[in-house]
Amino acid sequence: MFGCLIIERSKKINISKKRALAQYDEDTSSIDFVKFIRRNFRILLTSILMCVVLGIIVSFVVPKKWEATALIRVGQIGDVESRIETPLALVDRMKSTSFQNNVLKRLGISVVEQDPDSSNFRETFKVKLSKSELINLTLRGTSHDGVILQMTEVINELKAVHNGISAPALNRLQQELAIIDSELKRSNEEVELLKKLIHGSLAQNTENFSQSVLVSSVLLASDGELRSCRDRKRIIEAQLSSERTFPTDVLGKVEVSSTPVFPKKSLFAIVGLFVGLLFGVVFSILKSIDYSKGSNQEN
Repeated sequence: MFGCLIIERSKKINISKKRALAQYDEDTSSIDFVKFIRRNFRILLTSILMCVVLGIIVSFVVPKKWEATALIRVGQIGDVESRIETPLALVDRMKSTSFQNNVLKRLGISVVEQDPDSSNFRETFKVKLSKSELINLTLRGTSHDGVILQMTEVINELKAVHNGISAPALNRLQQELAIIDSELKRSNEEVELLKKLIHGSLAQNTENFSQSVLVSSVLLASDGELRSCRDRKRIIEAQLSSERTFPTDVLGKVEVSSTPVFPKKSLFAIVGLFVGLLFGVVFSILKSIDYSKGSNQEN
């Protein structure tokens, strides 16, 4: 029993020693770090200032870029279920190489990927589907007016593609509406003629009563056909209304940043700060190593 107490006591002492040594190492490391900063403060400060200034200078040299944004609403024919193209399919279409090549041809830019303008367009053109199923487009260019032109041609190419897709369905509805108008005109003429026949037969004598009944039956059938045509016309006109049928187009207008979005001087300065700190630390460590080697050789 006494031996167990001694062993347990020795374990606690060892744990206390380890904690004390760990705390001592941490304190020593903190002291060494502070000494390192004090000893190499001028080197670190000079390196940081030089890299920050260099970063700001580079931000003036790097070509400026403006960003254009646009919000696209996908067109539809009749109702939401009859969209010209699903938003996901549209996103994939605009990301495709063939679509981007067509836009570049509109702009008179080479489609070769090694071309600087072509490369910038492909790298900065972004397509994103929002939660409201609108399409967000962003594009960067080296001039304010130039990036507006590029985004406008992107929208024009998309509208041309969707106009081609929607044309057959729109033509079919318009042809059907023209046929119904023709049927309505014919039915109206028949109804007017039947009404005249009924009034004429009744005015002549009462012996044509059976003929009048027959004409009245035909008139009722014509009225039913007329109502049916009018109902069909209302349905198609509702489908072709601007609320239910509209082309793919930009909501609002193409927006462009008033100032360049790249390069940002603050960002370049921050990057310069960290790079300068890194260079300063590396240089100070190498200097300390060289100093230690020189001291050992003298000893």
